Amino acid sequence: MVKLGARWSPFFMWRRSAFPLAAAITLIISAVGANSRAQASNGDWLDTIVEESMERWEAPGLAVAAVKDGNVVLSRVYGFRDVARSLPVTPRTLFSVGSIAKSFTVIGSASLFEKGRLDLDAPASRYLPSFRPKPVRGGRAVSPRDLLSHRSGLPRHDALWYLAAFTRDGLIDRIRHLRPFARPGAAFQYSNLMVMVAGQVVARVAGAPWEVFTRKRILTPLGLDATRLDISAFLATADRATGYYPGEDGRIVIPPRDTDAIAPAAAVYSNLEDMTRWLRFFLDGGRPVIRRETLKAMLTSRTAQLDPPGHPEFTGQRYAMGFYVDSYRGDRLLSHPGVMDGYATLLSFMPAKGIGVIVLTNISGGNPAPAVVSQSIYDRLTGRPKINWASRYSSARERRAARRQPRVTEPAPTPTAATTDYVGLYGHPAYGHMRIAESADGGLEGRFHSLTFRLQYQSGETWRLEETRWPLRAGLSFRFMRLADGHVTALATPLADGPTYRHNPGEIVFKRDP
Repeated sequence: MVKLGARWSPFFMWRRSAFPLAAAITLIISAVGANSRAQASNGDWLDTIVEESMERWEAPGLAVAAVKDGNVVLSRVYGFRDVARSLPVTPRTLFSVGSIAKSFTVIGSASLFEKGRLDLDAPASRYLPSFRPKPVRGGRAVSPRDLLSHRSGLPRHDALWYLAAFTRDGLIDRIRHLRPFARPGAAFQYSNLMVMVAGQVVARVAGAPWEVFTRKRILTPLGLDATRLDISAFLATADRATGYYPGEDGRIVIPPRDTDAIAPAAAVYSNLEDMTRWLRFFLDGGRPVIRRETLKAMLTSRTAQLDPPGHPEFTGQRYAMGFYVDSYRGDRLLSHPGVMDGYATLLSFMPAKGIGVIVLTNISGGNPAPAVVSQSIYDRLTGRPKINWASRYSSARERRAARRQPRVTEPAPTPTAATTDYVGLYGHPAYGHMRIAESADGGLEGRFHSLTFRLQYQSGETWRLEETRWPLRAGLSFRFMRLADGHVTALATPLADGPTYRHNPGEIVFKRDP
């Protein structure tokens, strides 16, 4: 299971919304499948847990289903997919499921492996010659298995794809300019970028785009007809959830994030009905897409324990391919969160117990509601003593209060050099160009692809970002570099680092164009 504080850290953009939380707690109940009697008997306790979670973390809407022994034992929807228009969540409301997309790429790879078309341990460059990561002394080539289990040896580099500045092939070509931190297969670092590469390997082997192959080989056979694989199809769907974030003054709306460039890692949009079928696929042993033994191999952990467990009921996560592997109260548990701007989801299952849970919500920002609801359901379905999971996490309101502690502010220092010294165009072979200009008030402002930002002088030759403009964070440093003759020739900034990443690349150096 996911430790929320460590991994549920989505990127976001803020926009004010004036609609109160109370409006979102209208309950909509939907019976799905043949087990409506079981659902009715379970209803009261589930409603209490869900409503409390929605209130504590300001979730406008939530959809949840659980499967046990091949049957859907509960399936319910709550609240609003769109607060402003008072549109309720339905079983067919589409949510972004974020990184749950990775499991589709894993299963697609497994199906090609079964047919003898893909060697998971061969160099990925055999199938994708444009994938040319820098070699590491004493290391082997990066394999598809490395890509799918986050063991490529490359840092995460989410800032490279997040602004949708490059195509999928363009991103792959730029990877050769990124410095590895470890030999392939030697260390874990979660990477959307590398799973995208794995998706392109699938596409080249299959002879069709990842989206076409995934729909033909996975979605259609499993009846996942409502699931969408690109942002335009999601936006064209009337029954889709608006994304929200718990901002400083209350819940706010977040514009949809275009993740098509890394679709195999993060661009799946689905609803409760389809995700319940996807959950049953794993509990059914992979039928009819792949064999049970192949699925078992793909879901075998490939790493040592990643971190100490966040709660005593867990033993500590490892990673397989497309899923974290843990033990919850003695039962093996596979899970993966899906977090994207405005959405937080969680898919999990206990293979030995034949139990699985899917939770979809339309609010991000460290939202633990999917974990709280999922773990509460497992406690109920396994007959174990109940735990008040909601009490173990700070509410959205409490988090805001903690961030509002008084801060000591000091007068801004005066730059030691003329701002005109820094004006210019700076480039990096992977990240592209960043333009620095004088602002109207005599300071500095920048442009990075579609993103604009302001810089505040800090000290020496260093300036810092005034406020968050994801993927750039408030306080991010920009250090200008001079030659002995005084000319500014470069700027260095750790824009690829993340506070929860295991291995940060450190400063990225942008050289000034002549």
